[in-house]
Amino acid sequence: AGGGRGDGAAEAASDGAAGAATAPGKLSPRASKPPRVSQHEYDIVVCHGNVIRYMALRALQLPPEAWLRLCTYNCSLTHLKIRPTGSVSMISLGDTGHLSLDETSFSMHAGYEW
Repeated sequence: AGGGRGDGAAEAASDGAAGAATAPGKLSPRASKPPRVSQHEYDIVVCHGNVIRYMALRALQLPPEAWLRLCTYNCSLTHLKIRPTGSVSMISLGDTGHLSLDETSFSMHAGYEW
């Protein structure tokens, strides 16, 4: 008695699966989109502003001694784009647009007046 019930359940499950794959309005494995694979990679580096200035100049193939001429505020963002060809562009250096004036500082000085 138990064996017949199991066979019928398996038969109903296979019929249901076949019907779901072909029924209009139902999802089937063929109807779903493949997952998107990003072609981009991002590295986030959190460190002292002096290191950011030095690394940015090295990436741009500029003399590292010029880092003293650049300013990066505390908690600022620097964005470098490195293409597959190896060319580098600086999108931003020391951007503080996400901070209010009260939250902006450099060394021990508050705001932009230092």
